[in-house]
Amino acid sequence: MAYRNIRLHPVLRLIYLFLRILVWCSVRVFYRRRLVLGWEHLRFDGPAIVIANHPGTLMDVLHPAVEIRQEMFFLANYSMFKNPVAGWLLRRLYCIPVQRREDVTDGQARNNDEAFKQSFQHLEKHGVLFIAPEGTSWMNRFVRPLKTGTARIALGAESHNHWKLGVKIIPVGLSYTAPHLFRSEVVVHFGAPVYARDWAEAWEKNRQKGVADLTEYLENQLKTLSIHTRDEAGEQLITRLEELLQNENPLPQKAAFERSQRLVQTVLDQETLRNDTAGYFEDLEKAGLTDAGLAASHRPGVQKRALLDAVFLLLGFPLFLAGYLFWFLPCFLPWLLNKKMNLYIGYSSTVKIMAGLIVFPLFLWGAYRIGDYFLLNDWLALLAITLLFALGYWVEQYQDAFRRVRARQNALRAEPATLKSLQHRRTALLAAVSKV
Repeated sequence: MAYRNIRLHPVLRLIYLFLRILVWCSVRVFYRRRLVLGWEHLRFDGPAIVIANHPGTLMDVLHPAVEIRQEMFFLANYSMFKNPVAGWLLRRLYCIPVQRREDVTDGQARNNDEAFKQSFQHLEKHGVLFIAPEGTSWMNRFVRPLKTGTARIALGAESHNHWKLGVKIIPVGLSYTAPHLFRSEVVVHFGAPVYARDWAEAWEKNRQKGVADLTEYLENQLKTLSIHTRDEAGEQLITRLEELLQNENPLPQKAAFERSQRLVQTVLDQETLRNDTAGYFEDLEKAGLTDAGLAASHRPGVQKRALLDAVFLLLGFPLFLAGYLFWFLPCFLPWLLNKKMNLYIGYSSTVKIMAGLIVFPLFLWGAYRIGDYFLLNDWLALLAITLLFALGYWVEQYQDAFRRVRARQNALRAEPATLKSLQHRRTALLAAVSKV
């Protein structure tokens, strides 16, 4: 198959552009906050391989694709191509099949010669490839050992072209707060390009070692660009400390991300801090309290803020109710579909977005038609649609305020001795984190 023709075919380029716009809109609705860092590394020419850590299944492909101006080809799991219809479509939508160990039966040898050949050809035509080098997606905030495919493709393509091709590898760190949840947060961090030709000498001396060295370097780059918590125990510690610090000192997304990166560099080996943090949060749960409620309960002016929140919740309830009644079904139906499909949880975000692309426009179109019928004016109907969008965000803010009020009230109603003990331990934890 002539991949040059696929990459440049006007119809397919138009489809790619349409899908890119669709994804751009979808991710800005699905994620409450989405931060892109490393813009200076985002614009590049010539052959490139884009790699990313892989905690969010199909979403990990979309985040780089929506920002990079060139069309990307994707190295995709061979199992996705087994269905003849899916295989035909995927091959024409910029995908190259690659076999993993889990894609072949016991005793069957893997054969990725064709995938490497197509990848070399694509890079030689100054194309862009996307590879998830961990191979398998796991919903954890730590980078698993990378497969060697990226290094082998980059170094192989350069070697075939006498180290003059200029293949660069663009590492992308993805850090989700909850990959499967609607209105969660994500940081997309583009790193500096890594040039394959810098490993030419190592490759010429010992190909296996050259591949291993480049793979190790790329793995370290992904760890640096994301929040690498090492393992599940480290992830639990960092998640709890993030909650503690954000409740005490709320920061914008970029500053909070940088704070989390400093945490993983300093606290993961602090065994005492790990045990104290675990004990504090376990006792919070036993008492039926949250750290946010505890933090709010001992701040100055708590009664005044409680009164202001109560007034806000009371006066804002009519708008909340209107927005909730409209947006309940459009938000509930994708959730219900995802639950009924019972897929691996990592696919939840993809299923919800795909369902939302049908349900949300359908409900908005219905609202527009009803508005146009009763208001007898297209512009007023469009204004009504705009107000419905605004009401959706109002519902979100109202629910946040309600949760804050409930958490604070629960803390204020707690046993005084329990509350005092937990507040003391919380203060000690904050002091311990500030010292490391």
